[in-house]
Amino acid sequence: TTAQIRFLRNHTQQEVRQLALKVFPPTAPNQRQAIVDAFQPALNLNGDAAKGREIFPQRCTSCHHLGGAGYALGPDLASVQSNGKAKLLVSILDPNREVAPQYIAFEVETKDDESYVGIIVNETTASLTIRQPYGKEDVIARSNIKSMRSQKLSLMPEGLEQGLSHQDLANLLEF
Repeated sequence: TTAQIRFLRNHTQQEVRQLALKVFPPTAPNQRQAIVDAFQPALNLNGDAAKGREIFPQRCTSCHHLGGAGYALGPDLASVQSNGKAKLLVSILDPNREVAPQYIAFEVETKDDESYVGIIVNETTASLTIRQPYGKEDVIARSNIKSMRSQKLSLMPEGLEQGLSHQDLANLLEF
């Protein structure tokens, strides 16, 4: 939404990251499996695609593209539909279980104390481009990079199921 984009523009990446960790604190892998197990009944419910379409902008469009909406940070969701709802459910509830190399998050700190967290979408000998939610891209001169490290995780936060019922998740999967 416009408010979310304005928030991202008015806060540093470090501030956004710290807020995201407060809202969606990381959990241990066995806890994520327990959440996946708890939401398995959603796979047996009849989903309503129209209601799922309403959930998509709230939870997904900042990083995923589907049907002309959203941003290309994570996989285009049209490309993962063939994997089936069960695999998509796991990907939503446990986003770090399986992360393709092109979607691994990196943190880049610059010599002028800026911090960027995103995926690297372009590299040259002189610079790299890091993409963040809502399509924001920053080109960083290699000569200005103090450190760069892989987060070994997806940018997709854990905890997106918070506030969703089994029916909500079934609706989202149907969409």
